[in-house]
Amino acid sequence: MSFNIQFIKNNSLKVYDILLRYTRCTFSELERLCNLASTDLCMALAQLLRENKIEQVSGKQGIYYRLAVATV
Repeated sequence: MSFNIQFIKNNSLKVYDILLRYTRCTFSELERLCNLASTDLCMALAQLLRENKIEQVSGKQGIYYRLAVATV
């Protein structure tokens, strides 16, 4: 299976733009807001996690995604 990295990066920009507007989002919220299929969203999230642009956080109400907290 080959992946189109440009397609993944374009989708990751959609996800990042959504997270700029919201404090945090669950997977299902991102799926709905970005209008991406589950696999495409997973690949976009993996790309953003790999680039340290977002964080995956486990809270009382489940797992959610947010922009990475900058450390100095």
